[in-house]
Amino acid sequence: MKRAHPFTSGAIALALIALALILPAPRTTIGLYLMICIGSWLAGAGRAVWLGLLVVVPLWLLLFVMHGVLGDPPRFAMPWGGTLSAAGVAWTLEQGSRLGAIVTASLAFATWFDPHRFLQAAIERRWPWSAAFLLVATLDAAERFGEQARQLREAQRTRGLRVRGSFTLRARAIPALVFPLLLASLTEADDRALALESRGLTHRGVRTAIDPPRDTPSDRVVRWGALAIVVAALIWRVSP
Repeated sequence: MKRAHPFTSGAIALALIALALILPAPRTTIGLYLMICIGSWLAGAGRAVWLGLLVVVPLWLLLFVMHGVLGDPPRFAMPWGGTLSAAGVAWTLEQGSRLGAIVTASLAFATWFDPHRFLQAAIERRWPWSAAFLLVATLDAAERFGEQARQLREAQRTRGLRVRGSFTLRARAIPALVFPLLLASLTEADDRALALESRGLTHRGVRTAIDPPRDTPSDRVVRWGALAIVVAALIWRVSP
């Protein structure tokens, strides 16, 4: 996936997200989610699968409690005692599988994403430079801010701040971590804006791609195939 054209991985991710919203649930969406997890793992994005689980498992538990445990009747008995809402459990499986598929596909795309190759491809296609750069900056911001937060946490720990322990200690440490991170982010944004302005970010005109990625016939087949699958799924879903 890293060797493929940047638009190919984006088309695959968008197609998977669209299928997660279009396909009927829960069996089809659960199968789609499992397929995304297996495909991401085989494509070298296993970390995206684990990160996706860390994101969606708390939401799954919340959906299960709110709709499965506290949902409306009819209810069915569980072997270990108690009852669950039949409609609530079905709705939890439906929305949970959709959410898992969307989150995992997005994280896998972020793993494969190469900002330099994407910008070169966007310049070659004569895409609006500001829109392409905004997408790259948004995808790159999360990892950069995460690294800043880790460095700030370690720096505050060396100054005696306790960031581990009980919930009360962690809550007290939040202001000492959040406010410096916000200030550092604002300072970095101002410095980057000045640097980009001096390099002609807002300059109007045709840009030249220095090292555009090669768009192979297989890339085009995959992109058009992804679009065809989404259209076919949409027609099948809305047909009587």
